[in-house]
Amino acid sequence: MERDQSFDHLAERYDRLGELTEDAVADWLPTVLPERRRRAIDLGCGAGRHAIVLAEYFDQVDAIDLSGPMIRLARRKRPRSNITYLESNILDTTGQYDFVTSSATLHHVTDLPAVLRHIRSLVAVGGRAALTDTVSPRPANPRWWLYGGELRKLARNLVRRNPDAWEIFRLGTGDWLDHRVSDRYLSRAGFEQTYGAVFPGGTFTRVGHQHAVVWPRPEVTALI
Repeated sequence: MERDQSFDHLAERYDRLGELTEDAVADWLPTVLPERRRRAIDLGCGAGRHAIVLAEYFDQVDAIDLSGPMIRLARRKRPRSNITYLESNILDTTGQYDFVTSSATLHHVTDLPAVLRHIRSLVAVGGRAALTDTVSPRPANPRWWLYGGELRKLARNLVRRNPDAWEIFRLGTGDWLDHRVSDRYLSRAGFEQTYGAVFPGGTFTRVGHQHAVVWPRPEVTALI
C-alpha cells in the first residue's frame, strides 16, 4: 500500500520540471520492450510522460496513479486514443500485461516486497517488467543536502547556457524539497537484493540517475 505521499498539490510543478529536464527513462523504455506488444501498464504514471511513449508501441496502455490531480493533468495534456488513465492504487490493479513498468515511484510504498510480488503477478507469460527507481547511499537526505544538489545543478546549467536554468532551480526547490525530504531510498546494493529476490534472473542497469531491473517472465517458471 502506498504511503500518503501523493503529488496532489505538486502535480503541475512536477510535470513542468519533467518537461525541462532530460528523461533518460523515456529514451530507454523502447529499448527493453518485449516482442508481443498488445497491452502495457505504467504504474505511478504521473502526468503520462512515459505512457505516451508506450502508446507508440502497444495496442493498449493503462496508466495508473494514486494522485487524482496527476491523472487529470495526464488526461488533459497527453491524451491518446489507446491510453486509459486511472486513479488507482498499485495493489488494486489486476489483469495481465505484456509490459509492466514503473519509474521513480516504488520508494513511496510501505511494503515494497509485497508490492513487487503484486507487480510480478501482472506480467503475462512471455511478457516483461522494467522497473526503475532512485537509489541513494543514505536512506534519507536532509534538506540542506538536497538544496546543495540543486545549486550544483544550477551551476552546471548556467555553464551550459541552458535558457531554463533558473526555472529548473525554482521548480526544484521550495515545496518540492519539502516533499523530497520525506522520501526513503534503497542503496544500489539494497535495490538489487530486494528486487532480485522477487525478479530472479533480472538484469540490472543504470538509467540516468535511476537504477533499473528488466525481468522477462519465462514461458514456464516456478515463482516464489
